[in-house]
Amino acid sequence: MAARNRKLNPNWQTAGPAREAPRMCSVSGKRMYPSEREAADTAAHRMADKESAAPQLRTYKCLYCDAWHLTSKTS
Repeated sequence: MAARNRKLNPNWQTAGPAREAPRMCSVSGKRMYPSEREAADTAAHRMADKESAAPQLRTYKCLYCDAWHLTSKTS
């Protein structure tokens, strides 16, 4: 069926549920993760994307905001 002949269902929501903006560290400008596990899960997910991800990501606890961040730098 050609696009011009399609009718959208008015009951469908085109915009998904609103997400809240991620919290950012005021010192480093990096995204803040509340736990090491959440940061590690995000790192694993991002490293799985071979085309655009850094080859290695690790987590660390920020001395300034007391949250967890990701970095591609080695220790």
